[in-house]
Amino acid sequence: MRKILLASTALVAFGTVAANAADVAITGSTDWHYYNYDNTSNSGAQNGTFVDMDTDVDITFSTTTDSGLSLTMGFGLQENGVDDQHLDIAGDFGTLRLSNLKDGLADSAMDESVADNYSSLAPGLAMHGTDLATNTIMYTLPSMSGLTLKVHHQDGGVTSKGDNTGVLAEYSADIAGGSVKAQYIDTSTEDAGDGTSTGTNSTSMGLRFTVSDVQVTASQHTKSINSSAYDYSNDVIDVMYTGIDGVSVSAFTVSGGDDKNTSYDFNQSAASITYTIATGLTASLTMTDTEVTTSGGVKSNDDSTVLNLKATF
Repeated sequence: MRKILLASTALVAFGTVAANAADVAITGSTDWHYYNYDNTSNSGAQNGTFVDMDTDVDITFSTTTDSGLSLTMGFGLQENGVDDQHLDIAGDFGTLRLSNLKDGLADSAMDESVADNYSSLAPGLAMHGTDLATNTIMYTLPSMSGLTLKVHHQDGGVTSKGDNTGVLAEYSADIAGGSVKAQYIDTSTEDAGDGTSTGTNSTSMGLRFTVSDVQVTASQHTKSINSSAYDYSNDVIDVMYTGIDGVSVSAFTVSGGDDKNTSYDFNQSAASITYTIATGLTASLTMTDTEVTTSGGVKSNDDSTVLNLKATF
């Protein structure tokens, strides 16, 4: 009993000090998934079902300095421990973000809106290019008449010269009955310095129209490696409809290829329906069909169904 009392007192004291020092926000979410998939090209472990549960807690502290700078510190907790940390310094000059994990521009690419796209097959280019899972420095210029510009730098570490740099340009505007957004992202990872030509270049271009309850996104994503071993590209069409009270319906189709290996082919389509059970609680069902032909002409395909229950706090 005494331990519980001491712990409660410490929590109250911490909350009081934190509240006096800065604005504190704590949010969380938990995702429960049931996967059912069938890879017709394989057997055993490549076919079956499994259950997955993910929990995420985000804590942010924010304050404003005497000189007018806005400071925000945040970190996230998952079932495996701390998963991200960041510091934002914002002012008239824009926003500088320092973060410790994968937090680059490629993840901002416009692509799919379905709830839980899943495949047991590994495409050459997953929906778009990827960032490094390492420390990131990102700078965002102040918005100018709907135009947003960002740059990032990601450090490959002391044992590699494979740093990543990226730029993003995004323009948004209101149109009759809705809005339009255009986006361009270019990221480049340098060779590691070991003579293997492991550097990559990725681009994403997207155009999104939102009119009333309908959102349509068309995008193209590319990824090439400096050794000229591959040059992937994906074309994506995504549609989302939110005109039914409490229900969201989404679908997309992807067509991918490789300019260096013309035998390679990737096709995927998915559709999902999400229902809001109550405020902060949703259920969704997603079905995905995937077909991959390797550069050697070997074809594989699978179908998957994912049931998701998500609660946000």
